[in-house]
Amino acid sequence: MAIYHLSVKTFSRSNGQSATAAVAYRAGAKIHCEHERRDHDYSKKRDVIHSEIFLPPNAPSWANDRQQLWNEVERAEKRKNSTVAREFEVALPNELNEQQRIALVQDFAKQIIARHGCAVDAHLHDDKGSYKSKENQHAHIMLTTRRLEPEGFTKKTRELDEKKSGEVVYWREQWAKTANEHLREYAIEIDHRSLKDQGLEREPTIKMGVAASALERKGVKTDRGDINREVAKYNKVLETNSNEKINDILSKQLKQATELHNKLQFIKRRLPEVKRDITEKQPKLYQAFDDLGIPTAEPEPIRSVDNEQERERIEPVSARLDRQVSTERHTNERRRELPPVGSSESNELGQGYNSEVRPADQTVTSTAPRGIAEPTQQPTEPIQQPKAPQATQEAVKAPTAPNKADEIAEKRLMVKDFVQRCKEVAQQAHRSQLDAIKAQAKPIYAEIERLKDNEPWNPFKTKAWQAELDKKVAQYNDIKSSFDDLKSQGVTKELIQAVHADEHRRNPMAYKNISAIEDEVTAYDQEQIEVLREQRQQQLVLQRSEVERDVVDKGIDR
Repeated sequence: MAIYHLSVKTFSRSNGQSATAAVAYRAGAKIHCEHERRDHDYSKKRDVIHSEIFLPPNAPSWANDRQQLWNEVERAEKRKNSTVAREFEVALPNELNEQQRIALVQDFAKQIIARHGCAVDAHLHDDKGSYKSKENQHAHIMLTTRRLEPEGFTKKTRELDEKKSGEVVYWREQWAKTANEHLREYAIEIDHRSLKDQGLEREPTIKMGVAASALERKGVKTDRGDINREVAKYNKVLETNSNEKINDILSKQLKQATELHNKLQFIKRRLPEVKRDITEKQPKLYQAFDDLGIPTAEPEPIRSVDNEQERERIEPVSARLDRQVSTERHTNERRRELPPVGSSESNELGQGYNSEVRPADQTVTSTAPRGIAEPTQQPTEPIQQPKAPQATQEAVKAPTAPNKADEIAEKRLMVKDFVQRCKEVAQQAHRSQLDAIKAQAKPIYAEIERLKDNEPWNPFKTKAWQAELDKKVAQYNDIKSSFDDLKSQGVTKELIQAVHADEHRRNPMAYKNISAIEDEVTAYDQEQIEVLREQRQQQLVLQRSEVERDVVDKGIDR
């Protein structure tokens, strides 16, 4: 199993150490040290898997030679107590193969160069062959203490020596992130934090050291080994108790889920029977209501005075004229009230996929609502054609011959059918636009649901998870806003005009014919309105004359 380990150490002359000796041991090579005037020969070392030098851009060509590189490192340091090299020692995951471990170290070394500009000499070791114990894949990543530039080694990278700079903490976290990226396909993660910071109750073990580890391998028990064995027993007890608590919770949840499933199955089995009973008993129930005088049909809506006035204002005069022409043939019905031809209609735009997801300020987490509710449809105003001036009901008298009136009525129906067909095409286009937006929002909503169902247990991943969730929610809300705007607009005048333009483009002759018919109907309506106006004025004159005659007669009687 992959474990986390990264330690930082330095090599100093004050401790009798040299960079050439450290690199010769880790590379398993023979290097001549010009500063000490002797050879460091570790060429018989067999646990070195891979060695590689990494250099900044524009580094001098001699830096690719390991012996010359580290001799130049020694030469650049003048003091007798100088720090000549640094090392990052890291544990490599056993789940990765050799090539993958090399790629991981290469990735990490390049990050070091990009941040500090120093030279890096990395060496991968496998101690299994020498110690004949469990796998111990690790790497020694040697760093120069100075930046390497075209003219050679220059400034010291002192930020790695200062605790306040936080560089060591940064690289500990960076190693965990880099390793986790390479372990992603194995669904394994390592964590650089302490057990306490991770919120784990386990106790940490202590470091065995080289001597204690050698004795333990030979079967000799040590104090350090005893401590670690007791810690392991204690952690096992904690893990057992934790597992028991988890099992109890899972058992309760399983029981609740089983009960809910049984209830749903019972309802599913009973549903056909309930439907059949309702179908059989519904006519008898309606008959019983009728016998008691209780109405079962929906009552007619009561139109208020304002609605009636609004209807009178927008009602087409042509429709009234058509109805009045037919009533001319029945004089006994001339005075009866004419019902309205047109009434407000609702554009059926379809149900929208415009559910609200909690905004970012309320943090859409796993507690966010899972379902998206469909909004209530709002009726849209019908498309009204241009209207002619209104005439009062009492003054409507059509002197035109019935044949002409019938011909105009037929032509008016043709115009009305054409307008209705264009309106239906526009409504269909509007629905298609809404469906396209819903199709665009569907995968984003599915991704939101997936993220909410997969909230990470690792608190260090919660921030990235929340950011991704907020991003998807913002995308969904943008699409939802577009959907709401388009739906609230309904079938716009521009969309109707586009349909008319398409009809004219596809069949110009038919469109011109229907336009000519519409002009003829409009002219007829205007003519009838003029006649009605004259008749109305004549009636007013007659009424005024009758009033004057009555006044005169009353005066004579007196």
